[in-house]
Amino acid sequence: MKEKVPFSTDKHSWNPSPLLGQIFLVTTINEDGITNIAPKSWISMMAFNPPLVVLGCNHEHQTAQNIIRSREFVVNVPGDDLAATAWECADLPHPRPVEAAGLTPLPATRVAPPLIEECRVHLECTLYKRLSFGLEVVIFGEILAGVIDQAALDAEDPYAYLRLFTYLEGRQYGVIERAEKLADN
Repeated sequence: MKEKVPFSTDKHSWNPSPLLGQIFLVTTINEDGITNIAPKSWISMMAFNPPLVVLGCNHEHQTAQNIIRSREFVVNVPGDDLAATAWECADLPHPRPVEAAGLTPLPATRVAPPLIEECRVHLECTLYKRLSFGLEVVIFGEILAGVIDQAALDAEDPYAYLRLFTYLEGRQYGVIERAEKLADN
């Protein structure tokens, strides 16, 4: 039998992290109309009908403030070629326009915040509900529109094309390089 040892409930101390968070670049609009980009890893699908994503964020982050004020945001899904850029975005001073990260904004179809051209998938969302837990806010966003690179749909293995990546801890990340399928019984 394997030895089991206590594991802290403090996420800041997790190494290795048993709960991985895919990296996303969330775009919002600042109060002055300038775009804001922020890397986030606490985002997950929550419901099918209506289609909801959930985003965990600190109340003091510009992303949370912008979503609560404007009620709109875009979840942009980068490939691992943007891993360094995602980390650099977190260090940019505010305002943090998409262009400051060396990325290209594209108009969204249903919301004001832009898509990021270099990302491979985009989910246009509006604020559905929010819950607060101390300094943290959990934002439920209804997905109004989705866009994906045609190349992902044309690929033999779409996940090999997408090369999604997850935050581990510190400045470490992991990459999904291919999809695996279980054998039929």
